[in-house]
Amino acid sequence: MFRQMDQARRDCRIPSYMVPKCPVCGGPMAMNLRCDQYFVRDAAWCEAERRFGDFMSEALESGKKICLLELGVGFNTPTIIRYPFEKLLREHSQASLVRLNLNEAVVPESLDVRAVGINADMKQSIKDIMNTKK
Repeated sequence: MFRQMDQARRDCRIPSYMVPKCPVCGGPMAMNLRCDQYFVRDAAWCEAERRFGDFMSEALESGKKICLLELGVGFNTPTIIRYPFEKLLREHSQASLVRLNLNEAVVPESLDVRAVGINADMKQSIKDIMNTKK
């Protein structure tokens, strides 16, 4: 189904008849966003959260430098990634942040030089970063 939707996509949109329907009410299904009581926080989600927490704890406790790459995170659900990343920077001097977002890349001034916001197209920005000479 997803391959068919991708092939039918025009200007980043699929035909409305291809939007999946809810088997209960028949309404159009939506992405799994943390915007209401229907967000799915299942066992796999919790396990991924635990693994990330373990990874970050180990890296921070070892004193390693960490660069957090925040790609496309806006203000729809800032409590999941955006605010926790800013909190990590405030609490750990070895952490830095690159925030890449087309329209919402602003970083708090309090993060000083350890955070940079790039308001630009992600695909082009990553190409530019990859082509930067060391």
